[in-house]
Amino acid sequence: MSRLGALQERQFRLLWLGQTTSAIGDSVIYVALPFAVIQIGGGAAELGLVLASFTLARAGFIVVGGVWADRLPRRLVMLTCDAVRAAVQAAVAVALLTGVMEIWMFVVASALFGAAQAFFTPASTGLVPETISNARLQQANALLKISEGAANIGGPALSGVLVALFEPGVVYAIDSLS
Repeated sequence: MSRLGALQERQFRLLWLGQTTSAIGDSVIYVALPFAVIQIGGGAAELGLVLASFTLARAGFIVVGGVWADRLPRRLVMLTCDAVRAAVQAAVAVALLTGVMEIWMFVVASALFGAAQAFFTPASTGLVPETISNARLQQANALLKISEGAANIGGPALSGVLVALFEPGVVYAIDSLS
Protein backbone atom coordinates (compact mmCIF):
# COMPACT_ATOMS: atom_id res chain seq x y z
CA MET A 1 0.00 0.00 0.00
CA SER A 2 1.40 3.39 -1.00
CA ARG A 3 2.13 5.92 1.72
CA LEU A 4 0.21 8.46 -0.33
CA GLY A 5 -2.71 6.10 -0.88
CA ALA A 6 -5.01 8.29 1.20
CA LEU A 7 -4.77 10.93 -1.53
CA GLN A 8 -6.46 8.51 -3.92
CA GLU A 9 -9.71 9.05 -2.05
CA ARG A 10 -11.32 12.20 -3.46
CA GLN A 11 -12.98 13.52 -0.29
CA PHE A 12 -9.78 13.28 1.71
CA ARG A 13 -7.68 14.67 -1.15
CA LEU A 14 -9.87 17.78 -1.27
CA LEU A 15 -9.69 18.16 2.51
CA TRP A 16 -5.91 17.72 2.45
CA LEU A 17 -5.46 20.28 -0.33
CA GLY A 18 -7.63 22.81 1.51
CA GLN A 19 -5.97 22.20 4.86
CA THR A 20 -2.47 22.39 3.40
CA THR A 21 -3.19 25.61 1.51
CA SER A 22 -4.72 27.16 4.61
CA ALA A 23 -1.81 26.02 6.81
CA ILE A 24 0.71 27.63 4.47
CA GLY A 25 -1.31 30.85 4.48
CA ASP A 26 -1.63 30.89 8.26
CA SER A 27 2.07 30.14 8.78
CA VAL A 28 3.20 33.24 6.87
CA ILE A 29 1.60 35.43 9.53
CA TYR A 30 4.17 34.41 12.17
CA VAL A 31 6.80 36.66 10.59
CA ALA A 32 4.49 39.32 9.15
CA LEU A 33 2.72 40.08 12.45
CA PRO A 34 5.70 41.55 14.34
CA PHE A 35 6.64 43.66 11.32
CA ALA A 36 3.04 44.84 10.98
CA VAL A 37 2.88 45.85 14.64
CA ILE A 38 6.18 47.73 14.32
CA GLN A 39 4.97 49.33 11.07
CA ILE A 40 2.04 50.93 12.89
CA GLY A 41 4.20 52.18 15.76
CA GLY A 42 3.86 49.32 18.24
CA GLY A 43 6.55 47.48 20.11
CA ALA A 44 7.05 44.36 22.19
CA ALA A 45 4.25 45.15 24.64
CA GLU A 46 1.73 45.73 21.87
CA LEU A 47 2.81 42.56 20.07
CA GLY A 48 2.37 40.66 23.35
CA LEU A 49 -1.12 42.07 23.72
CA VAL A 50 -2.06 41.00 20.18
CA LEU A 51 -0.69 37.49 20.72
CA ALA A 52 -2.41 37.23 24.10
CA SER A 53 -5.76 38.15 22.58
CA PHE A 54 -5.40 35.31 20.06
CA THR A 55 -4.34 32.79 22.69
CA LEU A 56 -7.01 33.74 25.23
CA ALA A 57 -9.79 33.66 22.63
CA ARG A 58 -8.63 30.30 21.31
CA ALA A 59 -8.30 28.82 24.80
CA GLY A 60 -11.57 30.34 25.95
CA PHE A 61 -13.61 29.02 23.05
CA ILE A 62 -12.02 25.62 22.37
CA VAL A 63 -14.45 23.68 24.57
CA VAL A 64 -17.45 25.49 23.11
CA GLY A 65 -16.02 24.91 19.65
CA GLY A 66 -15.74 21.20 20.34
CA VAL A 67 -19.35 20.99 21.49
CA TRP A 68 -20.62 22.81 18.38
CA ALA A 69 -18.39 20.74 16.12
CA ASP A 70 -20.13 17.64 17.48
CA ARG A 71 -23.64 19.09 17.10
CA LEU A 72 -23.44 20.78 13.72
CA PRO A 73 -22.19 19.45 10.40
CA ARG A 74 -18.41 19.61 10.70
CA ARG A 75 -17.95 20.77 7.13
CA LEU A 76 -20.30 23.71 7.78
CA VAL A 77 -18.40 24.67 10.94
CA MET A 78 -15.09 24.53 9.10
CA LEU A 79 -16.30 26.54 6.12
CA THR A 80 -17.87 29.16 8.39
CA CYS A 81 -14.65 29.45 10.40
CA ASP A 82 -12.59 29.72 7.23
CA ALA A 83 -14.89 32.48 5.98
CA VAL A 84 -14.52 34.36 9.27
CA ARG A 85 -10.73 33.94 9.27
CA ALA A 86 -10.49 35.03 5.61
CA ALA A 87 -12.61 38.12 6.30
CA VAL A 88 -10.55 39.03 9.37
CA GLN A 89 -7.25 38.70 7.50
CA ALA A 90 -8.65 40.64 4.52
CA ALA A 91 -9.75 43.45 6.83
CA VAL A 92 -6.30 43.55 8.44
CA ALA A 93 -4.67 43.58 4.99
CA VAL A 94 -6.84 46.48 3.83
CA ALA A 95 -6.24 48.42 7.06
CA LEU A 96 -2.47 47.89 6.80
CA LEU A 97 -2.28 48.73 3.12
CA THR A 98 -4.35 51.90 3.57
CA GLY A 99 -2.46 53.01 6.69
CA VAL A 100 -5.42 53.02 9.08
CA MET A 101 -4.47 49.97 11.19
CA GLU A 102 -4.24 50.51 14.96
CA ILE A 103 -3.25 48.21 17.81
CA TRP A 104 -6.82 47.83 19.08
CA MET A 105 -7.78 46.58 15.62
CA PHE A 106 -5.04 43.95 15.81
CA VAL A 107 -6.29 42.89 19.25
CA VAL A 108 -9.87 42.49 18.00
CA ALA A 109 -8.76 40.76 14.79
CA SER A 110 -6.53 38.35 16.70
CA ALA A 111 -9.32 37.52 19.15
CA LEU A 112 -11.75 36.84 16.29
CA PHE A 113 -9.16 34.73 14.49
CA GLY A 114 -8.42 32.78 17.68
CA ALA A 115 -12.11 32.16 18.38
CA ALA A 116 -12.66 30.94 14.81
CA GLN A 117 -9.63 28.67 15.17
CA ALA A 118 -11.14 27.26 18.38
CA PHE A 119 -14.23 26.15 16.49
CA PHE A 120 -12.32 25.01 13.40
CA THR A 121 -9.82 22.68 15.06
CA PRO A 122 -12.24 20.22 16.70
CA ALA A 123 -14.43 20.17 13.58
CA SER A 124 -11.39 19.44 11.44
CA THR A 125 -10.21 16.62 13.67
CA GLY A 126 -13.66 15.05 13.63
CA LEU A 127 -14.08 15.41 9.87
CA VAL A 128 -11.01 13.42 8.83
CA PRO A 129 -12.54 9.99 9.60
CA GLU A 130 -15.61 11.00 7.59
CA THR A 131 -13.51 11.61 4.46
CA ILE A 132 -11.34 8.50 4.38
CA SER A 133 -11.73 4.75 4.60
CA ASN A 134 -10.83 3.16 7.93
CA ALA A 135 -7.86 1.35 6.36
CA ARG A 136 -6.28 4.68 5.36
CA LEU A 137 -7.16 6.79 8.41
CA GLN A 138 -3.67 6.57 9.91
CA GLN A 139 -2.14 7.53 6.55
CA ALA A 140 -4.52 10.45 6.24
CA ASN A 141 -3.69 11.78 9.70
CA ALA A 142 0.02 11.37 8.98
CA LEU A 143 -0.27 13.29 5.70
CA LEU A 144 -2.11 16.13 7.42
CA LYS A 145 0.53 16.36 10.17
CA ILE A 146 3.41 16.23 7.68
CA SER A 147 1.80 19.01 5.64
CA GLU A 148 1.19 21.07 8.76
CA GLY A 149 4.80 20.62 9.86
CA ALA A 150 6.14 21.53 6.41
CA ALA A 151 3.95 24.64 6.37
CA ASN A 152 5.22 25.64 9.82
CA ILE A 153 8.80 25.38 8.54
CA GLY A 154 8.40 26.80 5.03
CA GLY A 155 5.75 29.43 5.75
CA PRO A 156 7.87 31.71 7.93
CA ALA A 157 10.73 31.53 5.42
CA LEU A 158 8.33 32.47 2.62
CA SER A 159 6.91 35.22 4.80
CA GLY A 160 10.36 36.70 5.37
CA VAL A 161 10.86 36.96 1.62
CA LEU A 162 7.39 38.45 1.10
CA VAL A 163 7.81 41.02 3.89
CA ALA A 164 11.21 42.00 2.48
CA LEU A 165 9.85 42.35 -1.06
CA PHE A 166 6.51 43.93 -0.24
CA GLU A 167 5.07 44.71 3.19
CA PRO A 168 3.11 42.91 5.93
CA GLY A 169 -0.25 43.94 4.47
CA VAL A 170 0.48 41.91 1.35
CA VAL A 171 1.23 38.86 3.50
CA TYR A 172 -2.10 39.27 5.27
CA ALA A 173 -3.83 39.49 1.89
CA ILE A 174 -2.16 36.24 0.84
CA ASP A 175 -3.29 34.54 4.05
CA SER A 176 -6.81 35.81 3.46
CA LEU A 177 -6.84 34.19 0.02
CA SER A 178 -5.49 30.91 1.32
